Amino acid sequence: MAYDVFLVSANEDRDTAKLIARRLRALKFKVWFNQKPVDETFDAKDARNATNSTSMLVLWSENAVKSDWVRAAASVGHSRPGTLVQIALDKTIPYEPFRTTKRFSVATMTSRKTPEGFYQAIEALGSRDGRTDLREWMGYGSKDEDERADWIAAHRGDPLALHAKAQREKDLGMKPAPAPAAQGAAALAAASLKGASNGNGHRSVAGVTIAAAAARPAVAPAPATDAETGLGWGTMGAICLAILAMLVLAWLFRSQPIAPGMRAAIPAVGNGVTVAATCPSGQVPRSLMNEVLQPGPIINDTVE
Repeated sequence: MAYDVFLVSANEDRDTAKLIARRLRALKFKVWFNQKPVDETFDAKDARNATNSTSMLVLWSENAVKSDWVRAAASVGHSRPGTLVQIALDKTIPYEPFRTTKRFSVATMTSRKTPEGFYQAIEALGSRDGRTDLREWMGYGSKDEDERADWIAAHRGDPLALHAKAQREKDLGMKPAPAPAAQGAAALAAASLKGASNGNGHRSVAGVTIAAAAARPAVAPAPATDAETGLGWGTMGAICLAILAMLVLAWLFRSQPIAPGMRAAIPAVGNGVTVAATCPSGQVPRSLMNEVLQPGPIINDTVE
């Protein structure tokens, strides 16, 4: 992540460093500041954050000149021309090469008092980011609403003005503009759906001109054709072939007549053909004689 200010201080000066960090963030500077250091080693992560910062603000004091971490960080800032900004918390003079670089004194700074040296340091930091008139903004009170509005109108690109605009839109219920990354993703999505241009210069997606489709009035849908319903000649031919194949299979596997020998072994229940085949003409099956036909006198029922 890129920062505007990489804040460097000794552990013993944390209270003053926190106050300065709050003032910088109130001016919408992006500040790197480690409030709870675990060691005094200036490691690769610290060096990366320092390199990714526009400016390095070093708070020199009697404690800072004894800190290996402060001296290592200040050396990284000094190695990058136009990066190092120094603040003096007391009258201690740092070692070379930092003693010859200008230091802004904030020895009398409190939460209610802002010394001249802090204004000068803010102007030096702001100039690295192209920001101007920050001293004027810091001089406004809570009741100077008109002056603040005029300052914002004159510095529309300043982070303070951008923050005020975003806050105003939020209060009005307006959604913020998409971030550049989101805009890039939207552009890639649009490019992936981009079709060929037609003769009128309009782009087409899936064979439909977007501009023409948007401007076209609603009309009744035309009757569906065979191609639109999926019942083309190819489909109808496939159905006919399937029916023909079913007929051929039915003819090949049709029922075969039962041989006389097999019919004799089949029970003669409800099968007149089987009964006729197993019982010769002029005879009655024994089962019928015992169960149905009882012997007795013959009655001539043809005489009235």
